[in-house]
Amino acid sequence: MKLERLFAIVICFSMLAVGMRDVPAQEGRKVLRVISGDVTELDPTQGSNRVSRVYSQMVFDTLFALDGKLVAKPMMVEKYTVSSDGLTRDYTLRPNLKFHDGSPVTARDVVASVKRWADNTAIGAQLKSRLSSLAAVSDRDFRLVLKEPFGFVEFLLAGAGSPIPGIMREKDAARPYNTPMPLPVVGSGPFKFVDAERVEGSRVVFARNADYLSRGEPADGLAGGRVVKVDQVRWIIMPDATTASNALAAGEADLWAEADPDQIAFLRQRGLKLSPNGLPFVEFVRPNFQLPPFNDVRARQALALLIDQDEIMPAVAGDADWKPCHSFSVCGTAFGTEAGSKPFLKQNVQRARSLLAEAGYKGETIVLLSLPAGPNMAVAQVLAQRLKEAGVKVDLQVTDLPTLLQRIRAKGQPPGKGGYHLFPYNATGSIWFHPLTNAALDMSCGGHNWPGFPCDEAGERLRQRVLRALTPAEQQQAFEVLQEHMWQFLPYVPVGQWDVVSAYRPNVTGLLSAYVQPYWNVEKR
Repeated sequence: MKLERLFAIVICFSMLAVGMRDVPAQEGRKVLRVISGDVTELDPTQGSNRVSRVYSQMVFDTLFALDGKLVAKPMMVEKYTVSSDGLTRDYTLRPNLKFHDGSPVTARDVVASVKRWADNTAIGAQLKSRLSSLAAVSDRDFRLVLKEPFGFVEFLLAGAGSPIPGIMREKDAARPYNTPMPLPVVGSGPFKFVDAERVEGSRVVFARNADYLSRGEPADGLAGGRVVKVDQVRWIIMPDATTASNALAAGEADLWAEADPDQIAFLRQRGLKLSPNGLPFVEFVRPNFQLPPFNDVRARQALALLIDQDEIMPAVAGDADWKPCHSFSVCGTAFGTEAGSKPFLKQNVQRARSLLAEAGYKGETIVLLSLPAGPNMAVAQVLAQRLKEAGVKVDLQVTDLPTLLQRIRAKGQPPGKGGYHLFPYNATGSIWFHPLTNAALDMSCGGHNWPGFPCDEAGERLRQRVLRALTPAEQQQAFEVLQEHMWQFLPYVPVGQWDVVSAYRPNVTGLLSAYVQPYWNVEKR
C-alpha cells in the first residue's frame, strides 16, 4: 500500500512538472489580439489598401520611416549624403541587418526592391520618372542619381502612400510582378508572418522577429526604435462593428486600431481606453469624369453646393471628434489651406439646380454607389436627398467593398451595366494630406489615375510644380495655387474630417500615434 501510494505521488508530481513546463509556454506567451480586416496581398510592393499597408510595415523594413510629424528619418540606412547639386545620393546600410531566413541584407537586395516598387506602382513612378540610375556600390552602399532635383526622395523611400518599397531578398524582388509572394514570406521587419497559423477571413498571425536589429533612438511615429514587446500579434477578422465592439468589451480582443465612430460611446461606457491615432480621416465625394453630367465642371460645382459639412459630418463621425475642412489636403497640416473654397461654403440647392441644367442634365437617373454602412453610407443618404431636392433622379446602389472597388475601377461602363456617377469615400489623412500621396489629386490624362479618372492638364502641371519645389516654404506656396485651382476644377468635393480612434483594454500600454498603427512598443500587462 505504501509503495502504491508512493507511486501515485510520484505520478502526480511528474504530471505537475509537465504542466509547469507547459503553462509558461502557453500563458507566458504574450499575444496581442487585434481587431482588423484581412490581408489579401503579401507583397509590400503590391498591397494598396490600409490593411496591406500595416502588414507590410510589420513584415518588411524600409530604408527610411516617417516620424510623428511625417518627416522621413533613417531606418535601415545608417548614413547618407546629398551632392551640392541635389542630384546624387550615397547611402550606407546599417551593419548586420538580416532577413527572416538569416541571410544578410545587402545593397543588391535594396536596389532590386526599390526598382520593383518604382517600376510597378503609381507612387513609385514619381521617383522613377526623375531617376537617372540606382545601383549597388558595395555590400552596404548604394547610389541614387536623379535627372533633376527632387525634394521627396527620402519621403518616398520611407513608404509614404502605398504600396511601399519594402526591402525583400533580391530573388523575391526579381520575380515577375504578377506572381504571388513565395511562402514562407521572408521579410526584413520586426515581425514574421506566420502562414501556418493563418485562417483566411478569420485570423492573421505575426510572430516577434527575435533577430531584428532595432534602432537605438526612441520610437517616434514609425521612426526610431522598433522594439517588439509581445510574442505574437494576432489579427482577428471582424467586419461587423457591433460584433467587434462586443468582443473588445468582453475581453476577447485587446485592441481595435480603427474603432467604428458609432461604437465609441459604447466602448467608453464599458471602461475601454480611447485615444486618437495619427491624422484624421478625410471624407469626400468623387464624381465619374467619364460620364455626363459630372464630366462638366458646372455639374461638379452643383455637387459642391449641395454639400453642407455641418449637416453631414455629425452622421459621418458618430461620437468621434470632427471638424469641417475645405482643403484638398488635411486641415491642420502644412498643406491644410482652404483657399478658393469661399464660393462653396454655403449650401445653395436652387443654384445647384440651375448649374445642373446648364451642364445638360435632363432628368437621367444618377447612380450613387455606397457601402451598406458606416461613414460612406451616411454621406450617401444625405447627398441622395439633396440631389432629389435639386431635381435629380437618384438610384442609390448599395454594395460590398470588393464589388464597389471593381465597379469604380472599370472604365467606360454605362449606367445599367455597372456604370456609376458618384461615390463617397474616405481615406487616411496621413496619406491624403500630401499632393504626392493623395491619389485623387492625380489629374494626369490617359485614364491611369485613381477611379473617377479626371483629366486636367493644367491642374497636373500645378501638382508637379509642388513636387518640384525643394523647400517647405516653396512647397506650401505652390500648393496654395494648386488648392485654388482645385476648387475651380473640383476633382472631388471635400466633406470634412474626423479623428481616428484606437480602442483598447486597460492592460494594453505603449500605443504609438503614427502614420498607420504600429504594433511594436506595445505591451500587454
